[in-house]
Amino acid sequence: MNLVKQFFKRNSHSILVKPFAGLGRSINRFYENRNHHARTNGELMVLKRISRLNPAVIFDVGANVGEYAELTRQACPQGKIFSFEPVDSTFKELESNLLKKKIENILAIKKGLYKEDKLITINIYPGHEHASIHNLKGVSYSAVGQNTIEVVRGDNLLKEFALDSVDLLKLDIEGAEMDALQGFENTFRNKKVRAVQFEYGYINITSKVLLSDYYDFFNSFGYIVGKIYPKRVEFREYAFKHEDFIGPNFIAIHSSDLELKKILS
Repeated sequence: MNLVKQFFKRNSHSILVKPFAGLGRSINRFYENRNHHARTNGELMVLKRISRLNPAVIFDVGANVGEYAELTRQACPQGKIFSFEPVDSTFKELESNLLKKKIENILAIKKGLYKEDKLITINIYPGHEHASIHNLKGVSYSAVGQNTIEVVRGDNLLKEFALDSVDLLKLDIEGAEMDALQGFENTFRNKKVRAVQFEYGYINITSKVLLSDYYDFFNSFGYIVGKIYPKRVEFREYAFKHEDFIGPNFIAIHSSDLELKKILS
C-alpha cells in the first residue's frame, strides 16, 4: 500500500494518474450523498420516520413552488405545514400549485425567516432553484434580478400563529440558514423545536458559515447534529474531515430526545 501511495504522490499530475483524481472525487461525492432529490437522498426517509411521532406543526422554509410541501403532506398527512416563500413570482406559483391540487393543510406565507424583522434585498437567479440574499460565487450563472422581501424572526412567528412548538423546521434558503436559526434562539432555548433539517454545501463558501458553526450553534442549546443519508441519519461529533461543502442535508435534534434519535438512526 505504501508503494502505491508513493507512486501516486510522485505522479499526481501525470496523464496516466490524473483521471483517477477525478474518479476519486466523483466516488467521494456519491458516497457522501451529494444528491438534491428529496425522494432518494434521505429527505423522504426522514419525513416517513418522523411521521411515526405524529408531527403537528411543520415549517417548510424556502418552500419554492411546493414540491417538498406536497411530499411532506403525503408522508405526514396529520401535520399542519407552514410554507414560507418570500419571492413574488415563486410565491404566486406556490399558491397556484396548492390551489390546483386542492391541498388544504398547507398554509403559504409570503415571508422569509431571518434573525430580525425587516425588509431585505434578495437576488433572483435563473429558474426556481436559487434565490439568495448572498451574491453566489463560483457558479455558472448570474443573478437576473432582485426582490425586496419581508423577513421575520421565528420566535415572533410562533407568537403570531399562537404556536407552542415546531415538530420539524426544514430550512432550504440558499446560504441564509444560520440567519434563520438565530431567529429561533428563544424557541431552541426552551427545547420547542424537535427537529431541524438544514442545508450545508458549496453556498456556505459564499455565506462564510462553516459546518462547525452549525455544530457550535446547536450544541449551545443541547442539540446534536447528524448527516442525512438515503437510509439513515448518522449522528456524529464534528470532525475537520466533514467540512467538505458536499452537503446536502443535516438534521439536529435535542440530545435528550432518544426516541427520535433511535427512529432516525
